[in-house]
Amino acid sequence: MPEQKFYDTQPTGENHEVDYKDPTDVEEIEEAIKFGVIDPLTQKYALWVRTKMWRRHVREAIARMSEYSSVLFNKIKEIADKTEKRQTQVEQRQTKIEDQFRDVQQNATVDSELINARNSELYGKFPVLDDRLENIEQLLVKFLPIGFDVTIDHTLGVQPEINVRTWTHAIGVMNLGTEPIGLFGGSASQSIPSQVTHIGANESVVSLPVEYKNEAELVMLDELHYMMIDEENVRSIIFELRK
Repeated sequence: MPEQKFYDTQPTGENHEVDYKDPTDVEEIEEAIKFGVIDPLTQKYALWVRTKMWRRHVREAIARMSEYSSVLFNKIKEIADKTEKRQTQVEQRQTKIEDQFRDVQQNATVDSELINARNSELYGKFPVLDDRLENIEQLLVKFLPIGFDVTIDHTLGVQPEINVRTWTHAIGVMNLGTEPIGLFGGSASQSIPSQVTHIGANESVVSLPVEYKNEAELVMLDELHYMMIDEENVRSIIFELRK
């Protein structure tokens, strides 16, 4: 009996029009598949799709491949859900441990002088001394004119009075209309604490709090006005000189 072969010579769709339009062979197997790890069950189903002669067998192979893909997806999802739940539990335990540590710090401070040092008449009570020190440090960084020196070569021939102001989200730093709500055209300007040291009659050094430190270039607007545009912090700083 001659060998029976299957040839799909008239491939048609439900509308009886030819669906197969690409006569070229498929490309070489991608490296991700060639060198990847394929489990035996997937290999078997892929082999069935490639080699089964009868269409009902090919359809069954494709159906099993789809079902097996669903099984793998649900396994992966289950692992991901368990991992997420575990991560949440770890974070909760970490928070609890940190709270317990802070409680230990509070209870371990028995010296009355240190306990009193945790409290401030202006800013209230702090759970531990470190919190109050952090608060003090933040205030120093923002208001103490130390940490950022700006040299102005003004060539005025006098030692001018220098005032420094700043504002954020101004035109030139941001496009008009892109500012946060309530800051159209920029925020209101405010004074920056500063300390001026005159090197001579034509050069002055302005010391500012480290909060305002940046790498921007100092630009001369006119002989009495200089500006820095801190793009990283969306902030403008202007130096006003008075003879």
